[in-house]
Amino acid sequence: MKSMTQSFSVDPAIDEGALWLRWLITLRWVALFAQAATLATTFTVLRSTWILVILLCVMTALATANIEAMARVRSGKEIQPTRLLAHLITEVVALTIFLGLSGGSANPFIVLFLIHVCMGAVMLTWGKATTVTVTVLLSYVTLRYYSVPIDLTKHTIPEQTLAGLGELLAFAITAISATGFTIGVARTLRGHKAALLVARDRTARIDRLRTVGTLAAGAAHELNTPLFTINLRLRRIGRRFSDEDTANDVQAIQSQLDRCKATVEQLLIGAGDPSASGIERSALGELVEDGYGLWAKGAQAEVTYSPAPEPIFVDVPPIPFRQALINLLENAREAQDEIGVSAPIELQVRHEGEFGVVRVRDHGCGLPESVGDTVGEPFFTTKPAGTGLGVYVARAVADGAGGGLTYEERKGHWTEAVWWFPLATHRTEDPR
Repeated sequence: MKSMTQSFSVDPAIDEGALWLRWLITLRWVALFAQAATLATTFTVLRSTWILVILLCVMTALATANIEAMARVRSGKEIQPTRLLAHLITEVVALTIFLGLSGGSANPFIVLFLIHVCMGAVMLTWGKATTVTVTVLLSYVTLRYYSVPIDLTKHTIPEQTLAGLGELLAFAITAISATGFTIGVARTLRGHKAALLVARDRTARIDRLRTVGTLAAGAAHELNTPLFTINLRLRRIGRRFSDEDTANDVQAIQSQLDRCKATVEQLLIGAGDPSASGIERSALGELVEDGYGLWAKGAQAEVTYSPAPEPIFVDVPPIPFRQALINLLENAREAQDEIGVSAPIELQVRHEGEFGVVRVRDHGCGLPESVGDTVGEPFFTTKPAGTGLGVYVARAVADGAGGGLTYEERKGHWTEAVWWFPLATHRTEDPR
């Protein structure tokens, strides 16, 4: 399922505010851990015990705010930019208190202010980012003139060594935080780019599908008139000549004419346009069994069917779905017939992750190496008599429902169509 995972590992509709808040939460835990470690090793240099109590209260308040933020993210509610601004300002104020009681601007950890400035610039609009920057500047000015000094001589480590260690630790924390945040931003941007490419590809396919639908509509309109005329004339012939041979010929022609009319009526739906048939919430297994049953009536091929152990509900247009499944099964049969293989075609329905998946595996001729990504494009076919719409129809049905279609292959052994659909949301029982 590598292709399916790659295509849908990013949710384009995810709340961007939640992404940023997750990073704030992570970096805040890192900061709290660093503050706890620093206090544990340097509390002796503080002027008095009450300063330690205040710092511990500030850390407790930050931890509480972090737990609240985690609950907010889990709730799935939208994270507004104002909430992000409030969290950043809280961080700046807490750091100001922390530094003000432990040396002020002389404390090497003052460089951590730069992390908040960078985070505000990336996460917020320019107005809110400016607010963060101004707050940081005011905090720095305050710390320059109002702070409680620390006495490094109280520590067991020599003063110069302790100052050097503090600068090294402050620089390391800043570098690690900046690196982690930058990597997160880059990963988020790559994720959104991947989601955009997937959405653009789906839109392009749907546009091509509509073009095919337009052609189908024109063809149906043009064919309906001559078919109606042929049907009318055929009835006249049947009434005019009553001998047995003519009656048999009329009956055979009428049968083929009815078949043509049914084909024309299904032309738009058969093209896979989701707008041509209503999308319904259906049990995936039942849809597959219906499509397989229709195909099996006229197919001379053995199929091994493995249903899912539990009901899987998806939102799809039922008629195009069944037609598309028939196309995939017919392709599998023809691939085996081409090299004279009589092994059963394998048909599976499975619940995999957030998707309902239909797998159609054949042991036929496989895919030519030169076709690449052109499989599933409209009017592309490797069969001399093919129309190039079978796989395209199946992919279009899946795309319209938010899923997809890919092919997996083990050269010389099998080729498998992997057809997946997002699970219907909020399902507890058969909606019918």
